Amino acid sequence: MGGSSGRWWTGALLLTASLTAAARGEDAVDRLAPEAVRRVHEALESLATARRPLERAGPFREYRCNLHVHSLLSHDSRGKVADIVAAARRAGSDAILFTEHPAAHYDFVADGHSGIVDGVLLVPGAETKGLLAYPRATLPGHDALEPGDLVRRIGSGGGMAFLSHLEERMDWNLDGLTGCEIYNTHADAKEETRLYQMMKNPLWLVQAKKVVDAYPRESLAAIVDPPLDYLRRFDELCAAYPHTGVSANDAHENVGLRITLAEGGKVRVADALDEEITTLDRAVVAAFTTIPDDAEPGDLVFSLQLDPYEHSLRHVATHVLAAELSRDAIEEALRKGRAFVAFGWIADARGFDFHAEDAAGRHEMGSRVALAGNPRLAGRAPLPGHWKVIRAGTVVHETDGDAFDYAPDTAGHHRVELWLDIAGRTLPWVLSNPIYVD
Repeated sequence: MGGSSGRWWTGALLLTASLTAAARGEDAVDRLAPEAVRRVHEALESLATARRPLERAGPFREYRCNLHVHSLLSHDSRGKVADIVAAARRAGSDAILFTEHPAAHYDFVADGHSGIVDGVLLVPGAETKGLLAYPRATLPGHDALEPGDLVRRIGSGGGMAFLSHLEERMDWNLDGLTGCEIYNTHADAKEETRLYQMMKNPLWLVQAKKVVDAYPRESLAAIVDPPLDYLRRFDELCAAYPHTGVSANDAHENVGLRITLAEGGKVRVADALDEEITTLDRAVVAAFTTIPDDAEPGDLVFSLQLDPYEHSLRHVATHVLAAELSRDAIEEALRKGRAFVAFGWIADARGFDFHAEDAAGRHEMGSRVALAGNPRLAGRAPLPGHWKVIRAGTVVHETDGDAFDYAPDTAGHHRVELWLDIAGRTLPWVLSNPIYVD
């Protein structure tokens, strides 16, 4: 297929997608169209200009943390810790809480990444049995435990356990959890079935690469849909006992494509982990991407990385209010619910505040206050948006602006959501943890 034919087919694909989008419902493929991504980029630039820095109120410092991160210790990642730390620094993160896939050849606690490296706190952990597990000591025989027993074992040793991938276990009720994910990047992506199909189309991949290379943050955000099912389940779990909601980056840096020249006029097609998918004739690949005449076997002629660590970690994070950047302080804050989830791809949420006030003073997220004490809930943010105060799953107050104030009149756990308009889509920017009004 020649270059002009390739352009014709690409145009036909984009036209077909645009004609059917309205009937089908917009998805990630539509949002990855060049004009759509450019509009999102312009919206984010406007928000960055409008953002007003806020000094944090209260006694704690704010630390941006990424949970559910994989490295080369996991079978489905090749990430080196030095590269992940460098990506975290570029993304503005203070801590990485790893969740490796356990294997017999290593101990995810003793051999996991830990300590402070180049200013970034590293905490070892595992994704296992449907949990993000952060034990404080090695757990012999953990692979034989049922999830509930594993939660109790971790808790008895002073560790943390969060329910992961809620879409796969909406009916789970486990005693002793620290909390659960209220957003998971991988779960969000799994819903984009047409995107996965389009990734098999070389003509579409060529166009997508141009967009991803120019706008990596906005391109990753094409998968985003509000996590309404996760939040609904989170409210149900908090009604049973306090759960801390966290975000899950599910970062692997393993979604992409690599094409290299091989011997005998062939090319090797591999995934982002360099595991071979197929081999093709050089002429087939040359029909949709340029291969230099002097290219030799082993040369990389096409690469597309959809989830580089830097943008995966920037995409969303759990902002933790802690006394210092140490494992003890971060985990203490997470256990008490002093945290909020923010989509950093939209804007920097540092300074966001949600608290309660009564005669006894200020109470942070995760606190319990008495309705009889006439508490007031208040919040402020670096950008104005649409605030929703949600009590036990029901919206009880809404307002617009960069701050809100609300007096609860009924007991129940109250959390807030702050939504922004992004190029015609209204999306959540910040999701708080609850304050429990007794």
